[in-house]
Amino acid sequence: MLSSLHHIRRTMRQLEDAGIRCALGGSALLYSLSLAAQVRDWDLTTDAPLEAAVRALEQAGLAWEAEPSGDYPFASSYRLSLRAGEADGALPVDLIGGFAIHSDTGLCRLPSSPAFEWEGLPMAAKETWAAAYALMGRQAKAELLFAYLRRHGAHAERMRSLLAQPLPASIRAELERIPAVNAKPSM
Repeated sequence: MLSSLHHIRRTMRQLEDAGIRCALGGSALLYSLSLAAQVRDWDLTTDAPLEAAVRALEQAGLAWEAEPSGDYPFASSYRLSLRAGEADGALPVDLIGGFAIHSDTGLCRLPSSPAFEWEGLPMAAKETWAAAYALMGRQAKAELLFAYLRRHGAHAERMRSLLAQPLPASIRAELERIPAVNAKPSM
């Protein structure tokens, strides 16, 4: 894990130096909250357009390949896979632009702004990934985050932003059960 952690720190620093702001989500977010035993891969989300992301990767000298953003319900603008470092034990890295997921009520656009820091890495919002996992149909992971948020509260502005999306009634109800915290985001 140490080698992979070093690799993702370096990759994120290179992207940030090239002007791409990212947030780390997925299994890394669960792991950072002690809700998962391991990180499977690194899921970086960004709101940067594809052209800017490609330019940043080239500027940073990072090898990448375009991947399909996924079958339904996935609707992100793009997904770029960075495979450098795997030979040294680093986990795969996916850069997901314009993070979005279809639901039966419409297209849900999920913001990629960092919400807190873990191990020197900008982490995605717990609220965003709870909704994302629920939209993906990954209920066990969604419930881990919903339970965490019910215990610790959710950032009020992030919740307002998520609730403005066309979420299915069941996900909206889960989010509305979470107490809001008016604290400013840590990042």
